[in-house]
Amino acid sequence: MSEGHAIFVATDADDSPVAYALIEPDDHLDHLYNRPDHTRRGLATQLLARAEIYAQAHGVERIYTEASDLARPAFERAGYVVTNKREFTIANEGRDVPIHNWAMEKRLR
Repeated sequence: MSEGHAIFVATDADDSPVAYALIEPDDHLDHLYNRPDHTRRGLATQLLARAEIYAQAHGVERIYTEASDLARPAFERAGYVVTNKREFTIANEGRDVPIHNWAMEKRLR
């Protein structure tokens, strides 16, 4: 937080964190996470909406992210559009494994 990151947290009835979103000072939405037992409850949608309100209040014109295949529909429902499919490899046990994600953005103005 001291570096200008903003984090939004959803909690359950016991006030335990179950989902969160983190936006960086450069308008990059770096994290959107739901605990597996709290998916399909609208939490991602609510967190993305809250991040958007925060960004607009701070004069942000565009939020961008990289979404997995699993997260992409939540971002699309929130109005994000795909700008690029990113293909790359990660090292796993001494070998390169090909993966991809989706560069996405949402214009706020």
